Order: sequence, then C-alpha cells, then structure tokens
Amino acid sequence: MSILTIDPGETDKRLLLEISFDGYRYGGWQIQSNNITIQGLIQDALSKLYAGQPIKLVGSSRTDAGVHAVGFIADFLPPAAPRIPLDKLKKALNRRLPGDIRIRAVRTVPVEFSARFDAIGKAYTYVINSGAETPFSGHYSWLARWQPDLEKMREAAQPLIGTHDFSSFVVERKAIDSAVRTIYAIDFQLFGQYLCITFVGNGFLYKMIRCLVGTLEAVAAGRLTPAQVKTILEHRDRTRAPETCPPYGLFLMKVFYEKTETPRFKLEKLPFAP
Repeated sequence: MSILTIDPGETDKRLLLEISFDGYRYGGWQIQSNNITIQGLIQDALSKLYAGQPIKLVGSSRTDAGVHAVGFIADFLPPAAPRIPLDKLKKALNRRLPGDIRIRAVRTVPVEFSARFDAIGKAYTYVINSGAETPFSGHYSWLARWQPDLEKMREAAQPLIGTHDFSSFVVERKAIDSAVRTIYAIDFQLFGQYLCITFVGNGFLYKMIRCLVGTLEAVAAGRLTPAQVKTILEHRDRTRAPETCPPYGLFLMKVFYEKTETPRFKLEKLPFAP
C-alpha cells in the first residue's frame, strides 16, 4: 500500500493537503507572532470549519518570506466531529482562504504519516528574468543584469551534484547539526526570457538554494569562474560565497514520498504559468 493512501474503511486517519501559494505578501509558511503566514491562515480556516476546535498543521518544509509553492504538502489530524467529506472540505477551505492560497487536493493518509519526516526529497525551481521587467515579473523572478551563459552555469553546477557538506551555502550554520545533503540533479531550462534552475535533492538547508543561485549568477556575470565554485564548496565557509539571491524567484515545486518519483521530475513550464 502506498504511503499516501489508506483503505477508506479505516477509522484512524490523517488528512493531507496539497497546497499552492503565492508567497509574495506573506512571512513564509510557519506561524509567527508578528507576521501573516500560510500556516496561520489555513489553520484558522480549518478551525472555523471544525466548530472552533484547534487544528495543528504540519508542513513539509518551512518556506521563507516571499517564497512560493506549487506543490507544498501539509497534514493534520481532523477532529472526530463534525465529519466533513473531502471534496466539501477542499471547496470550503478555498472559499475561506485568500485567492493567492489554493488547496489543490485533500487526501486521506495513514495516521502515522508525517508530511515533514516522511518526505524523501524535494524539487525547487528558481526563476531568473533575462529580459525586460514588467509590473508583475518582479513578484516571481529575479531580474538579471546579464544574458545567461548556460554552458558556464552548467559547468559550475556539476561539482554541486552529489552528497556534500554545503556549509558554504547555508545561512545560520551553527543552528544545524549537519550541512551534508544530496543533490540529485540541477537542471537549466529556458522559457522565453526566463531561465529556470531546478534543484532536486533529498533535502535543502535554510536559504541553501538561494545561496547556490547567487553563486551561479556570479559565474554567469563573470565574477566567478566555474572552477572557483568547487573551491568554495570545499572550503565549507559561507563568507567565501556570493550573496544570497532574493526570495521572490523561488518555488517549491514538489515534495517526494515515493522513491520512484524523484528521478523522474522534470519542469514542464514556468512555475507561475497557468
């Protein structure tokens, strides 16, 4: 039986939400005392649907302020009553949430399932705009000051693929026990004037992808050579890497729970395309 499905006749259940959101005007996923967050808005909406009972959502990751998601996953234990059919729960949530947060699917999963701890990988895409800025593109991409040299960027990305200590590409290194992660693939695709850099890995550290994109941008702009990227990685020192790039071009595309999904992921269109 798949980890994401259970027999409809089982009484012990947890509910999984697949969520898309535009993070531009929010303080990220996780609840904060001084900011509006995705988790806070969805929890409040769920609590109202369940007659004021408290709901605790567990998210698959903690997206930063301004970061978007196409396929974010969260789970919660529903109260015994009232019982709300899944299709009605999805519709009711979407009626109560702002238009920039949408519930894409609601599914039943085993009670022991954890959106966070059962995830075996994630795919993120960062969007760089190499053309003219528009009133809208700044919400979903980083405006480049150069024309992308894809060959140099691909060469620079090669040493980053595999299992490494990514201490040079993480903010607040002292807050984590280990900076070792595995990147399975880094893919570069052009969609018109937009360059999409997609990272698929078993997990990513705080602001790690934004640090990596900042380094690849420095290569494209001629401030670093591809060989220097490997040196920066090996030094395990954040001060040796370029600045972190802005959050608005970053999208969480998919969270993986089945081993067969991870190697097959391929970006098919711009993350913000309809």
